[in-house]
Amino acid sequence: MEPVLPVSIVLGVAGGALSVIVTLGRKFETIDQRQQAHVHLMEKRMDTIELRLAQDYVDKTDLQNILERLDARIDRMDYKLDQILIGYNKMPPPSV
Repeated sequence: MEPVLPVSIVLGVAGGALSVIVTLGRKFETIDQRQQAHVHLMEKRMDTIELRLAQDYVDKTDLQNILERLDARIDRMDYKLDQILIGYNKMPPPSV
């Protein structure tokens, strides 16, 4: 004669196993939600840093272009001042 497990024990074990699986699933879901929230926060912070870098810093090629234009303007101003001073020195003030 084989031992027969009562149906109540089988249902109890199956229900317990099912509740463990559901509880673990919810726990992992909570952990996953916290992880996703953390990833979202980190992405937001990285976007903020990228935006601040884009606002505060200039690309090297753009800076080179700006410096070349500034140098050209300073050279033109220097030339104009030289022309003014050359024209001014042609008629020195009378000596007293």
